[in-house]
Amino acid sequence: MPIRTWLVVALGVAVAVPAVAQDHPAVMQPTRDVMVEYHVSGVTQGQQRSDTIRMYFTDHGAKLRIEPVGQPAYSIMDRTAGRMIMVMTPQHAYMELPYDPKRVMAFDDRNATFTRLGSDTVAGIGCTTYEAKRPEHSGQVCLSDDGLMLRAKSDNPAQAGGELEATRVSYGPQSPSLFAPPPDFQKMDMSNMGRGAPGSGH
Repeated sequence: MPIRTWLVVALGVAVAVPAVAQDHPAVMQPTRDVMVEYHVSGVTQGQQRSDTIRMYFTDHGAKLRIEPVGQPAYSIMDRTAGRMIMVMTPQHAYMELPYDPKRVMAFDDRNATFTRLGSDTVAGIGCTTYEAKRPEHSGQVCLSDDGLMLRAKSDNPAQAGGELEATRVSYGPQSPSLFAPPPDFQKMDMSNMGRGAPGSGH
């Protein structure tokens, strides 16, 4: 999916584990409940794309909801529980998957380094700009003092210079219902995936 490419970059920087670096940010995930609306852009399959994504954070950034505006699905991640949920609204269904940090965190690497470049203001909030590097990937991010990612840009050629920038930020308590599938949605059984026709086994 086109948006996922930029999310890999954005989430990677937002929730990366501490790395060894002189300029490493003090906080790298939101310390307060917040909703952020991002504009994302880049080139996918030779075409320029732009989209809007809403992200909801709670529990000091341990839980987040990723909601591409205008698309029929969204994701919920719970890093503490090691779980990711994909919710498919038209099907009234969801699937539960293991949370794999390596598939989400573009800079989840002890060898990552951060170089402070300066400061900026994005969506009315001050942030510090860093260049983030690891051997096979680099990019720039702007992080607020409370760990909120306000801008991210990838220098990875495979991501065609994907960029993400906050356009609206709203702090405040987030409803627990945002971080769980709707109660009337059916959980899909992933155990039979790729094993033949549904219902053919126990």
